Amino acid sequence: MHLTRHTDYSLRVLIYLALRPDKLSNVASIAGSFNVSRNHLVKVVHNLSRLGYIKSIRGHGGGIQLCADPDRVTVGEIVRQTEQSLEVINCQQPECPILPACKLKGALGQATNAFLDVLDDYTLADLVRQKN
Repeated sequence: MHLTRHTDYSLRVLIYLALRPDKLSNVASIAGSFNVSRNHLVKVVHNLSRLGYIKSIRGHGGGIQLCADPDRVTVGEIVRQTEQSLEVINCQQPECPILPACKLKGALGQATNAFLDVLDDYTLADLVRQKN
């Protein structure tokens, strides 16, 4: 399975903000930290705001901040909400001659569910917790 850049950047932004719980950040500084496109990150931040993970404070001295509880947000939840499709393959009945007997889609579906089950075991807080 391959996660999109949007999901990758979404996870990075949330981790970045979770590491700075009492500070406002801005898209330009986050984009610079990860050496990614500011324009693409604006779309990511807008989506995370729409999903309720972050809040945006406008005006002079404004910025973005995590508003979700990192202990309650699972990585699996974030992946499900930021990926457009989690289908590994797309089987089309009229085009695929092996479809009636093929079990590949089911096997890959089980693997995807197992992947997401593991991600559900990790919260955003787990990703930023310092090891002692």
